[in-house]
Amino acid sequence: DVDLKNAIIAYEPVWAIGTGKVATTADISKVHSYIKNLVKEIYDVKVPVLYGGSVKPSNSKEILALEEVDGVLIGGASLKPEDYSAIALSR
Repeated sequence: DVDLKNAIIAYEPVWAIGTGKVATTADISKVHSYIKNLVKEIYDVKVPVLYGGSVKPSNSKEILALEEVDGVLIGGASLKPEDYSAIALSR
């Protein structure tokens, strides 16, 4: 038996890791919906899904505005306090 009531899933496209590239909002929505539906179907649990993949102040508001996105996983931008703060305040 798997207990996912406190689980959080973070999704980052493999091709985005360390590249500075970000998925389109359409792709992010599609994959997040897929993940949420799959987890709900298999485990009958709703889990939050975070997006990671070159999240920065210039794109965080658009990503966080997506209905399927429950938050972001901040990588390199977390090393710059001003960028981290701007992302945190962008929702």
